[in-house]
Amino acid sequence: MSVLALLSLDHVHSPTPVYVGITAFGIAWLALSLDNAKPARLSVTVLVILLSVGTTLLLSWNAVNGGFSQWYVGSGALVMFYLCLRGRNLWAWIGFALIGGAVLAWGLTTEDRLFEAIMLVARQAPFVLVGSLFAYGMGRTSKRLEEVHDVETARAAAEAAALARSAERSRRLTALEIAVGPQLRLIANGDQLSPTDRRELLVAEARLRDSLRARQLDVPEIVAAAQRARRRSVTVVLLDDRYPLPLPPHTLAGVIEGAVSMLDAALDGTVTIRLLPAGRALIATFVADGSEYTRVEIPAETDAML
Repeated sequence: MSVLALLSLDHVHSPTPVYVGITAFGIAWLALSLDNAKPARLSVTVLVILLSVGTTLLLSWNAVNGGFSQWYVGSGALVMFYLCLRGRNLWAWIGFALIGGAVLAWGLTTEDRLFEAIMLVARQAPFVLVGSLFAYGMGRTSKRLEEVHDVETARAAAEAAALARSAERSRRLTALEIAVGPQLRLIANGDQLSPTDRRELLVAEARLRDSLRARQLDVPEIVAAAQRARRRSVTVVLLDDRYPLPLPPHTLAGVIEGAVSMLDAALDGTVTIRLLPAGRALIATFVADGSEYTRVEIPAETDAML
């Protein structure tokens, strides 16, 4: 549009208003480019409308004849087109109506130019109309895409949840097979159970109980130590009152070492390994209550770092 304006300097009364008009539309394009809001900020919207209408009023009576010298009407219509795309349909039509009013005012006050003014406005109106329709269509398309995205997200979440459930089920079935598979097959076969078999069934049953109520203690070292202790007729109680809050990584090794040490040292009575709820002064306690009483406490000085 600036090129058209400069090419038509021979068809205007004075070039100075043309330079002012080019500068005004440059400010309008800059304002729209720097404004990233959707819809466009109201202050920017009003500014570009005022610049477009003001430029139309300034340049209309400066043009000697039609053609390229009336470039400012097309520029104003394009500004309104972009306002439509930026979510300001109503303001765009208000702006174009003001531009059209300025052009018609020029036509009414200039001899035999009213029809030219009407045709000039009529030729530029489709720009704003296309912008409105395009913005409306893009809005509907965007809404449909969001709906599709929401549906696909929900489907993906459901599939991920199903896969997670399947993986968890497989993990638990594998753990069950390792823990009590041989014993269950022994029962299913109807074989006579020996005292040793019955003791192993009790150990396996306790192992399953531990995996449910002491998940963070369900590690190979503690599981093996608990089974050894139970085979020596020691009663083992594993409790995790901290779950689902995890243990601090730097305390896990100490908990495993302390638990295994106490379980291997017990020859009778009861050994209770307990993870305490978060926020306590202690993170875990190990108690052996047999022929001798032993209590070990693990402080939680660094537990607040979680």
